[in-house]
Amino acid sequence: MRELFVYILMALMLAGCEVISPDNKLIPVTPKEHGGARNHVLLEFTGFRCVNCPTAAELAQDLEKTYEGRLILVSLHPASNPFTQGLYDYTCPAADSVYKFLGGTASTPFPAGNLNIRSYEGDNFVNMSEWPTMVYNAMQDTLVPALDQAEVSYWLVEDSVLGVQAMPDGTIDMAYYHRHVLRDIQADKADLTIPEGSNPAQLYLITVYSDSKDKHIIQANEEKYLIGD
Repeated sequence: MRELFVYILMALMLAGCEVISPDNKLIPVTPKEHGGARNHVLLEFTGFRCVNCPTAAELAQDLEKTYEGRLILVSLHPASNPFTQGLYDYTCPAADSVYKFLGGTASTPFPAGNLNIRSYEGDNFVNMSEWPTMVYNAMQDTLVPALDQAEVSYWLVEDSVLGVQAMPDGTIDMAYYHRHVLRDIQADKADLTIPEGSNPAQLYLITVYSDSKDKHIIQANEEKYLIGD
């Protein structure tokens, strides 16, 4: 676990995806300003078969609004968990690698959260009832860390992916928008892959800085991107 998991991901390719070529680059559009603050990343482990995951998604978005500019959301659909398996597929190898890096298994209950790829009170997968306190405590850390020794990775996220979701009332929403869905992680931007059928206008790139020893996230910055020449 001492090697950065993003290097494992460099060997993985998303099925039905394409690599961003030099002629089809990520172009920054209206980058979000964070004012040099210490930012935090809330990982939301979710699946379309999880009836309580929509409630967790709403909570995560409420927290994002509360800590506007300092909390970055990423939802992960890991293939190793049965809540993501079935006719509909929002998974990617990167999500599964992060999931397994944290110790996720087929029996890990969803929804679950993790802040900055580190444990909270000894748990890597935190119940949503604890998210507000977990995030609040982290937000007391406003000191921006030195990044000169940090390991850098690039996280490609797609927002508002139209799909299917089991709902808390037992119904199936056939027009549900999955928010901030992780699509790929790479150590080099040029190696990022984009799922076929993705909406370029909804793609985001998150630059993640990780501690070189225990690999937790020490800083992150989010920008909105379009695909173009």
